[in-house]
This record gives sequence, structure tokens and C-alpha cells, in this order.
Amino acid sequence: MSKLETISPLAPVHKEHILVSKDGYSFDKNSNQWILNKDATISFQDEILALDERVLRSFRFTLARYAEELSAHHTRNMYFQFQRLIRDTNCTELDVNTLLNWKASLGKDREWYLGALRGFLISWFDYGQYGVTADVVELLESLRLSGNDKGVAVANRCPYSGAFTENEVLAIMGELIELWKAEEITFQCYAYISLVQATARRTIQLRQLKSCDLLKESKQGVVEYYLNIPRAKQRNIGFRGAFKKLSITEDLYLILLNLIAFQRHKVESTFSIKLNARQEELIPLFVDMEKCEELYHQLQSVDNSLFESDILHLSATDIRHFYIKKFSVKQKAISERTSDIIHITSRRFRHTRGTNLGRKGIGANIIAEALDHSDSQNVKVYTENTADTVQFIDKAIGSQLAPFANAFLGRIIENLDDGERGDDSTAKIPNEDNEAIGACGTNDFCVNGFESCYVCRKFRPLLDAPHEDVLESLYKEKEEKLKKTGSIQFASTKDRLILAVEQVVQQCHEIKSARGEV
Repeated sequence: MSKLETISPLAPVHKEHILVSKDGYSFDKNSNQWILNKDATISFQDEILALDERVLRSFRFTLARYAEELSAHHTRNMYFQFQRLIRDTNCTELDVNTLLNWKASLGKDREWYLGALRGFLISWFDYGQYGVTADVVELLESLRLSGNDKGVAVANRCPYSGAFTENEVLAIMGELIELWKAEEITFQCYAYISLVQATARRTIQLRQLKSCDLLKESKQGVVEYYLNIPRAKQRNIGFRGAFKKLSITEDLYLILLNLIAFQRHKVESTFSIKLNARQEELIPLFVDMEKCEELYHQLQSVDNSLFESDILHLSATDIRHFYIKKFSVKQKAISERTSDIIHITSRRFRHTRGTNLGRKGIGANIIAEALDHSDSQNVKVYTENTADTVQFIDKAIGSQLAPFANAFLGRIIENLDDGERGDDSTAKIPNEDNEAIGACGTNDFCVNGFESCYVCRKFRPLLDAPHEDVLESLYKEKEEKLKKTGSIQFASTKDRLILAVEQVVQQCHEIKSARGEV
């Protein structure tokens, strides 16, 4: 199908097996040829079609998710790497022995093939598809594999399955805010992504949350906010059978408070009732509205027992589909490590929390507590693999990473009145010396200061403004922070801003070079 067909309102994208790639091309998941963009076509070969029927169906599902959420190039690469695995091993199903034998046959120089496929196989398992078991995932996460060009172990540093960098997290959260403001994702989706990023808890835990789990406490005049999060993977513990109290920020508290009010209104409207005090306490944070409507049409009585159960809660599978997948399909945050769209999974947020704690020298027991593990045996990877997890961005590295990070999302203008607000004098954005560096493309109220404008998609930097001075000031501030504290992490808090200013400087230079002005 052509791209024109995919953007037509008559395109048959409503069919369950007809999907749309990240580049806007519709493809049939059940077909043996997928056209993902003009340069990327996947043709399913005989050895892939000979797989066990259930494995093949799961492979198609996982690859289709990648096609929807990630670049066509990366999706096609995953197909070829998986095809290489099948060709080399002649297997029809995946297990631990198959992967170990393949790794051994590849040798040190080519074991990056498995490294490249690792994130895809882990996602396969996370999507709940048949064919990749927990044992396979445990093996993949424990392996130390050589990289493609550099002999650097990629365990927990894989740019597609490992922890996010701080710049990637900022890019992801920036996309989240913009998509919600543009009403391209629901408030429930916005709240869930914010929640999983802040808490690093499993989907199976977050789906169990109810209104009464959100707490606000005052101790000696200090207000503190908490979330009672149900535990998971505990023996003989059922639905909401045990909890761990987690401190949260006021921002997250307010997001969840608004989510609860939103869900309460939806439930009351659906059942045409006014909830009593106990029912309001038991409202799920993530409500299964289809189930509510089904129960209403069945004329089911609405009593407290209904709210005490898990019936009105979205399933973990639905949460992954409605929130994680929807956000992944819409978002276009770019990784400075790959110059590709960032792959979003709940598992990666957990890896990020563990990696950041390990980087700070936090012990295994505390990391286990932070990730809600019952013991520390599964978190040692975060304390043993902390080398090279931080890329210190100096002037040399910053100029190289800037085009890949895509931190600047605005556009260059030559005159202030070239912006959306024309000759409106209040659109002018001055630096600390009151020199105009650009124009604001929105009338929204903002108190963030001129530096933060560089990472705003509504910023219109002037071609001849002193952006180099802003960049020099940011690098100087970073060096001073590092000298004072010795902490690379603290010194790197403005790295995404640095990359955005670097990108503006480079784009201005390119425009002037094309005109022969430099």
C-alpha cells in the first residue's frame, strides 16, 4: 500500500491486522512483505515462514510493534538479525541452549549480532508473546557481549534495551508533555508514563493502584506525599495483599490527584450514580471503562464489593497497549547514542532507576528496596557494571553529539518579526545582557528563563544572535560545578540544554556557510 493510502481517511487502517509504520506506511501484519517506507521493505523468507506457527505469530506481532514504534531501518535490522539466528541454528523455537550455542559459534568478533538482537527478544517477552521465556530473558540480561566496533561490554548499556541516559529521559518526558498538550495522548496515558518513570514499578503493580493509595501527610509542619504501591511476585500474596510505601514528589501527587477526579467522574457518568465515600476510596487509578460499560448494560448492581475487587482495573496487557504502546507510537524522542527514535518499555525505566543508583555507589540492598525486589541477588548487575555509564559531554563531544540528540526542535529566523507573533515586542527573548537571542512562538505564560527556550519547540532563535556566548557560559558553568562537587552527574544536569544550543550554533553556521557569509 502506498503512503498516500495510509493518510487517506478511507485507508482501511481500522482492521486489526492492518497497521501503520512510524513513517506513515500501512502494512498487513499477516502479509509476507511489509513496506515500511520508501527505503525499507521486509520480505519474510522461507526459513522464517518455517518456524513453529505460534513462534511465527509472536515474531510478527513483536516486529509489527517495532515497525509502529521505531524507525523502519531499525525494524528491518531486527528482522535480518533474527533471520541470521534462525539460519545459523536451524531452530524452529527459541531456548537458552540455542542462544548459548549461537553465541559460541559467532565468536568474540561477531557476538554483537546477539547483542543487537537482545533488546528485540526482551521486548518479545515483555509483550507477553509466546516463544521467549523468562529463562531466555534472564540469560540475555546476564550476558556480557562485545560491541560492534568498540570492544565495550554492552550489558545494561544497550541503547535499545538497557537504561536510558539522562538526556534520553529528558527527551522522553519532553515528548510526553508536548503530546498531551497537543491532545495526541490521553491524560491517563500521560499520568501512567509519568508514574512509571517516577516509580520504576512493574505494570502488574501499578495496575492495582486505587484512590486510597495516594497519601498526603503533614509532619511537624512539613507536607510529604506518598504512594502505597501493591507488591508483586510475592509468594501466597494475592490482589493488593501487601504494600510498600513510596515517597513521591508534589508534582506526581497532583497529577495522580487529578487522575482520580477524572476517573471518578467517568465511573459515575457510566453507571449514572453518585459514589459513596468508600467507593471513592476504592476507585482504580486506571479504570477499565469497557468493563464498566459492560456491567452497566448487564444491569449489575454497583456495591462496595465490586470496587474492592480487581474487576474495574485495567489489565497489565491493556495498560501496555493503551499507554505504553500508544505513547511509543506517537513519540519521536531521539537518542543521542543512536540518532534513532528511543525505544520505550517499562523495563527500561526500571533499568534506569537501578543503573542511576548503582552509579552513585548505592549498595545492592538499597537498590533492591528501591526496585521492590525481595532480595538483592537480581540487582548486582547494577553495582557491578557502572563503568562508562556516564558520557561526560565537553566541548569536543558536545559538538559531535548535538546533531544526533535533536534537542533543538524550533526553527531559525532572521528577524524577530519572522516569528509567529510578528512585530509583537513581547515576543522578544533577551539574554542576561538584554541582547535579543530569538522570538517566542507562543503566548503561553513562561517563567523558565531564556536558557530553557533552546529546548522548546516554540523557540525561534535569531540567525545572528550571540548563541556562542550562551554555549560558552553553559560549558563554564558545568566545569565549575564539577570542580566544586566532583560529581559528573550533578555537573551534567544541563547537558540536554547544551546539546540544544550546540545544534542552534551549528544550524546557524550551516545557513551562513551556504550563503558564503563565513
